[in-house]
Amino acid sequence: MRKALAHALALGASVREMARPMSFSLKAWLVLLGLLPSLLWANDASEFSAYLGHWEIDFSASESPNDKLRYLYDVTLSDHQRRMASGQNRIGETPFQAINDLRGLVNLGRLGEQITRTAVLNVRMQGNTLYVDRDDNFSLRCEVGGIAEEAENLGYSRCRISDRALVFWLGLPGGFGIEHRLILSERGDRLSIATTVAADGVSQAFSVSRVYQPFEPVTEGIQCQYTLGKGKVCSLNGGLND
Repeated sequence: MRKALAHALALGASVREMARPMSFSLKAWLVLLGLLPSLLWANDASEFSAYLGHWEIDFSASESPNDKLRYLYDVTLSDHQRRMASGQNRIGETPFQAINDLRGLVNLGRLGEQITRTAVLNVRMQGNTLYVDRDDNFSLRCEVGGIAEEAENLGYSRCRISDRALVFWLGLPGGFGIEHRLILSERGDRLSIATTVAADGVSQAFSVSRVYQPFEPVTEGIQCQYTLGKGKVCSLNGGLND
């Protein structure tokens, strides 16, 4: 029976088959993440001056979320198959649980793709608050000098400087968490954001790295508006492109 189930797992395991609807609403998660309190464990706003400015994605240096999901999926599937074949599977683990684990990884990947789709960043300070405004996504916010606390029944957001990286941690009830790790290159001409999405009960976290480069925005003569079908649509001289 175990061999038959393992064989069925090998034949049936694909990202397309595992990508069933998530048990939660993706839009609801994104709204909730945008509402989390923002607290920064830091001493001085000057620590973040190098991060400030406008950044646009460098696709040639960035990972593809879909490609990364396929890679992590194959690695996790191979791990399950190896343990079942050798009889070294974890206590209480069954092929059906392995399938649920793979499905959980796909769900993390789907959410990871949504929260890393940003093409343009604007990192700015306003008073004692650091903002990472992300085009077509929720902003990351931190209060400089804040004390890490937990928001009851909602979750929490923490920020810190760690090994020259600005780290945002977003936690939600039930063991679900997201980390954004912002790392500047030595020359300050590249900003990489390594995003990791993890959840209790899923053996493999989903992670993807996106790389941004500085640019000077041009706004004169450009008008943008958001539409339900196309997202943000911009054009010159106020006429919207199709």
